[in-house]
Amino acid sequence: MNVAAGLRPAGSGTAHSRVYAGLCAALMNGDFLPGQRLVVREVAERFETSPMPVREALRQLVSDGALFDHPNRGVIVPEATVEVIADLSRVRCSIEGAATEWAAATVTPDEMRRLEALNEAMAERTAAGLAADYLALNRDFHFTIYRASRSGLLQPIIERLWLRAGPWLNIMREETTLGLGLDHHAEILAALRAGDAAGARRGLVADISDAADIILRAVAGGYAPPRPRRQRQKTEEAERI
Repeated sequence: MNVAAGLRPAGSGTAHSRVYAGLCAALMNGDFLPGQRLVVREVAERFETSPMPVREALRQLVSDGALFDHPNRGVIVPEATVEVIADLSRVRCSIEGAATEWAAATVTPDEMRRLEALNEAMAERTAAGLAADYLALNRDFHFTIYRASRSGLLQPIIERLWLRAGPWLNIMREETTLGLGLDHHAEILAALRAGDAAGARRGLVADISDAADIILRAVAGGYAPPRPRRQRQKTEEAERI
């Protein structure tokens, strides 16, 4: 993952920075769920490192607001209310919309080819019902656009927003929602090709807003995210005993 300067911890190349960058990518890709507890030992195993750099990375992410140090449960992925999610969506539409609008004037042919390839890969995953890396491709699609805006200041701001939004995007991996944003991606691509800044922004805002509406309805209805795979395995083993 390209962690922008604003999110890059001190000590580039250290185990701490590697774990931090990996956890940022995992949060943005929806690999962790709202309310999920991050256990130091399990994270250390995942990144094949000792507990110390994991603790440092978790502390940094708590400081960033991406994780929450719960007094009873330890470090967890923050849960959110309808109000928080609505506010996050509103801010994302404003800031990411601006980056997309600017990208219409500066996106390169190579970047357009990458965007088209990423969107095609997402369409293929949708057609095959393969959700595993769908959100990673989606993040790559969006951040290719944001990098094309040529704004080094917006990039770390957007990354911080995605650290909060990523876990809730898990809802978009479900069978009934997988691929719902691809029509808006097509709108964005057409506008970028035409240099239509306002059209690119409209497509991006529609993409974020539609996903937010689905998430808001789920949260208002008492949505319970699926348990992490490791937790499901432990429960299944306990039930067999």
